Amino acid sequence: MSTRRPRRSAPASGAGTGALASSAAPGTLLDLEVGPVAHGGFCVARTGGRVVFVRHALPGERVRARVTDASHDRYWRADAVEILTAAPGRVEPPCPHAGPGACGGCDWQHADLATQRAGKAAVVAESLRRFAGLDVPVVVEGPPPVGSAGTGADTGTGVGADPGAGGLGWRTRMRFAVTEDGGIGLRASRSHLVLATPDCRIAHPLLLDAVAGRRFPGADAVEVAVSPATRQVAVAVRPGPGPDGPPGVRVVEVVGERRFAVGPEVFWQVHPAAPEVLVDAVRTALRPRPGETALDLYAGAGLFAAFLAADVGPRGRVVAMESDAAAVAAAADNLADLPQVSLRGVRVTPATVRGVVGGRSSDESGTSRGGVDVAVLDPPRAGAGPAVMAALLAHHPRAVAYVACDPVALGRDLAAASTAGYELVSLRVFDLFPMTHHVECVALLRPRVTELPASGK
Repeated sequence: MSTRRPRRSAPASGAGTGALASSAAPGTLLDLEVGPVAHGGFCVARTGGRVVFVRHALPGERVRARVTDASHDRYWRADAVEILTAAPGRVEPPCPHAGPGACGGCDWQHADLATQRAGKAAVVAESLRRFAGLDVPVVVEGPPPVGSAGTGADTGTGVGADPGAGGLGWRTRMRFAVTEDGGIGLRASRSHLVLATPDCRIAHPLLLDAVAGRRFPGADAVEVAVSPATRQVAVAVRPGPGPDGPPGVRVVEVVGERRFAVGPEVFWQVHPAAPEVLVDAVRTALRPRPGETALDLYAGAGLFAAFLAADVGPRGRVVAMESDAAAVAAAADNLADLPQVSLRGVRVTPATVRGVVGGRSSDESGTSRGGVDVAVLDPPRAGAGPAVMAALLAHHPRAVAYVACDPVALGRDLAAASTAGYELVSLRVFDLFPMTHHVECVALLRPRVTELPASGK
């Protein structure tokens, strides 16, 4: 498949005129003034009163865009195939598979890291403004250097001894599709087409080494997980779209002084720095105290539960809820040395959250009390939803840390929290997915303080 990388040029004759376009078919060319970044890895432009979602563009640019989808009445989709006026933050994509019609894995290879983070900050701020009614200043923090996670050698992919530097070589877990000849690949944007990507630029070198030169004929997908800390590798071949076959071999991840065994089929943060960054952010936000009761919703392999257990101590209690069977099995092993953790293999629903804490606990003074003191939730991309938020906050925790990978879902759930009497106290946003539109947020919620009337009034 031949594609043309977006290029800077003067307007060419015969191109469509964006201001006059009122109908289009896929392939139509439009000259567009590009507006702000929107949620999902594209920018917003307008033509003839219609919104156009443009990939491979940056705010403030003039581009020639090729319509890729005109099936919707209210908007079109398009790819910027020619850059007429470039933004200051534009760079040449480091990956040969990036660009219009090519791999859909990365959204922002054409922008420098500062521009990527500014765009992500704008999306988070707009999401909270639109869905939660909050006007919050947002700064996106870059991850710390991966450091010792490197392989110590240049693999020929543009990633040298320090994977993660420059936003490349950081991804330690990937699910590859398989090409017709059995090679690994990724899908084109909004397409089932599989493109061969054996040299994916955001994949960690250890991960690429694990599949280098290998063929997987007849497979539907190949899941690969690597641990830079232990240099362990797990490869799971999936013959179909579901979790077919036995689970893959687990790799041991190291966070602080704890070790977590996690297979490629179990959710784990894909940036080497992410687990420690997020654990630190959650513990700093919640400040759990010895003897308290903590709740961990969507607990995964037990990452947050393990460190909450250390904070509340042997006289405290952690209730962890997770529905995925493979994750529950991993968490059971990872938390086996922590008797204060109660692991429940159930779906997170309003009913299960309402009934999650039974009995009573005691603080260090021996005073008996019930309920939840602190909680962390790390829901899937769709968010927890208003009913789960209401059930959680009905326990009246003094602090809640909400870890979100989708700012729109976060905004909606913050609105639900406000209805339940909680307010956003702080927000940290981390760029743990460079070159993509994804971010990770950690929001701290506390009960809203109501001002009481002055005495005698």
